[in-house]
Amino acid sequence: GSEMCIRDRKLTVPVTVVAKRSDVHRGIETMHTFTSYYVTFQVESGDRMEFEISDTEYGMLAEGDSGELTFQGTRYLNFQRNESAE
Repeated sequence: GSEMCIRDRKLTVPVTVVAKRSDVHRGIETMHTFTSYYVTFQVESGDRMEFEISDTEYGMLAEGDSGELTFQGTRYLNFQRNESAE
């Protein structure tokens, strides 16, 4: 149906980074830990969306960054920061 199309569409929207957090998990079987990184983006309407992102991307994003977020459904694809004139 039409809902499927919307969910599968790639969208690029202007956003601001409003929050970052990381979660450390410990494997049940092992002592190995792994970390998940999450960033919350706020769109102009005020709605917020949280995505799990890679540690590399996480390190590059800062709260207050604004730019273009590209995502597909619940999957984070890309963030293009606005180059602000300092």
